Amino acid sequence: MKNLVVYYSLSGNTEVVAQEIAKLIEGDLKRIECIKEPGFVWAALSAILGIKGKIKPLDFSVEEYDNVFVGGPVWAAKSCTPINTFLDKTDFKNKNVYIFLTQSDEKTPSTVFDSMKSRIQSDGGNIVDCFFVQTQMKSVISVDTIKRPITDWIDKFKVNLFN
Repeated sequence: MKNLVVYYSLSGNTEVVAQEIAKLIEGDLKRIECIKEPGFVWAALSAILGIKGKIKPLDFSVEEYDNVFVGGPVWAAKSCTPINTFLDKTDFKNKNVYIFLTQSDEKTPSTVFDSMKSRIQSDGGNIVDCFFVQTQMKSVISVDTIKRPITDWIDKFKVNLFN
């Protein structure tokens, strides 16, 4: 099976998580990039309003993969705008999808998971599981801090990633 980890990261936290996931699942790692990175206030406001961010053209196709891990930060209790754009542009038909999020709040981002799941499922994707990592807004999380929780998450379904 072919695995993909696609993510957006503004502060670097989601990138650290995405890199660790890609390593554990032996997956390709692809970053979603904005044409112009938003400032903090605009990021929060655009997330609240459900605006789609302008992203650079993608140099990959989800079509080539069996399992797709989609990750991004939570902004103002919503999915970030670059992820909104990616979800809108991507066909997840017959893909096993795993969602991972980073946020500074310790509360599980259930509404963000539900929103993302709904959009992916309406496009034919099969949601396998969701995971989030609590981070700090002013510092990038260390791999040592997240290694165990991510490994435990991946171990739940790892057998399905390599058959």
